[in-house]
Amino acid sequence: MTGKFMAYVLSVFTFFYMVLIGISFFMYMTVSERVNDICYDAAETVSTRGILSEEVFSYIKGNLSCYGEYEIELVLETTNDNNQSFFYCGKEEILGKKLSKGDRLIISAVGENPSLFEKITGADMKIETVKVAIIN
Repeated sequence: MTGKFMAYVLSVFTFFYMVLIGISFFMYMTVSERVNDICYDAAETVSTRGILSEEVFSYIKGNLSCYGEYEIELVLETTNDNNQSFFYCGKEEILGKKLSKGDRLIISAVGENPSLFEKITGADMKIETVKVAIIN
């Protein structure tokens, strides 16, 4: 009798654990997809406007803060008439700078805190995305 009871309790705990893993995985995927969409929207805006404005950067920062703490990195690659490449890194060097046709702006966002799914399973699956805006 005790064995049946223990098996019942163990199966109930296993069931709830699997349900918790499933729910947390879908939450992880939803947040990951939303972070990807936010960076895509920003990259598309920069590629059509030709400038990374304070408004676009605050859009990225504000919307990503809704989903946790993210480190945002910006890298700009420009070329001159002699086909020499120049790289600019960081918000201070890129923000408000007029971009010319063919320049590439790389926007990356990396989550700093582990998600619930990572905490439950012990997996190392940080939410991160990289988008490249090529100026038209």
